[in-house]
Amino acid sequence: MKALCLGVACACGVALAAYGRPSQCIPAVRYLALDGTEVGLDSNGVPALGTYERISPDGRFVLRSYSGARLGEVSLIELPADGDAPLRAYRTPLSNEAFPVQGSWRYLVDVDGRHFRLADVVRLQTDAKPLFQGGMRGFYAAASELSPGSAVDPDLVWIRSMSWPQGDRSGQGTGPLQVRTIGVRDTASGAEVVSDTGAQFICASRGARDGDVYTLPMISVDGREFSAIPINPASGRPSMRVYGLAADVPGTQHPCDLRRDLIAAPGKAVFAFAGRASAMLAYTDNASVYFVDRRDRLQDQVFRIDDERTQVLASAFPGFTRDGRIIFGASWKECAAPNACVQRAGYVVADPYQNADYRQQLQRTGLAQDRTCITWADVQSERRRFASERGLPP
Repeated sequence: MKALCLGVACACGVALAAYGRPSQCIPAVRYLALDGTEVGLDSNGVPALGTYERISPDGRFVLRSYSGARLGEVSLIELPADGDAPLRAYRTPLSNEAFPVQGSWRYLVDVDGRHFRLADVVRLQTDAKPLFQGGMRGFYAAASELSPGSAVDPDLVWIRSMSWPQGDRSGQGTGPLQVRTIGVRDTASGAEVVSDTGAQFICASRGARDGDVYTLPMISVDGREFSAIPINPASGRPSMRVYGLAADVPGTQHPCDLRRDLIAAPGKAVFAFAGRASAMLAYTDNASVYFVDRRDRLQDQVFRIDDERTQVLASAFPGFTRDGRIIFGASWKECAAPNACVQRAGYVVADPYQNADYRQQLQRTGLAQDRTCITWADVQSERRRFASERGLPP
């Protein structure tokens, strides 16, 4: 595939390397435009975006469903590290609504429960073969790899998946929550499920307060929390809430203890990684992306990703990278002059630490900002770590 000119540097006619020194901050908001000749065009003649997109921990890959005739049902889009490298697209053997095992991206999971090694899909594309079948199945499923120390047997890979019954068409996307945890023995020669809790309905203890019907659940990257909207709460309106899950496996009764109520009903709320950004959530609402900091002094404060382009419309819920970036698919207009605009589509990469409103609120509340920004060194470090962990070329 040919190399594409991507991002802020291309729009400004400046080589990205000019401001890509390791110690420098990445742009507060960066735009990576797709090329329609590579990914195909949608019905409006704009490069096709996926409908359901997930972001790898290092921000290198986007797993996207509904990729269009050019790339098939599910594709992997490889984003450049610095804007000068070519954008690449990989076909996959996966079906629409396939999902990664969050936290590690060790496996990509089809809706029938087949688990593929990420490195195999990158290397073999549609010829990649599944290693095993297990976990929750169907549309609307999500999974995370439990962090070391939370598992009974540290020699196994523990994966917690969450889903809920699909029901008929009118009830799709709404129902009681189920969790399933599997233990996988993963070796160089293959992988197999050696422990399985089976599907377990959860949150029965919250029935009197929240009812037993939820929508838009999302499990955290470490598998210890989830977000969802209870449809019939005993008091107040349906709103996105964050609940806790048990750390131990297998067979644990999950407490579903309430940890945060966003007092709003946006799209799926996704979790940041543990560490400096661990208190953050991000979501899409009315085609804009917002993030929140769950620390007590910032309760109910919501911050919008600033738009440096015109008419930026997010196409799916966002994702966090391990270093704290927020990435999401979107369309936008690039305007050289008021009447000279070009419609683009691609991916927006934002640094929440450079958000002006967020910085002002931290100063107002007296909370320390433990980092000024995400640097190019942070980005490169995560890409190197992820490539090493997953057996990928750098």
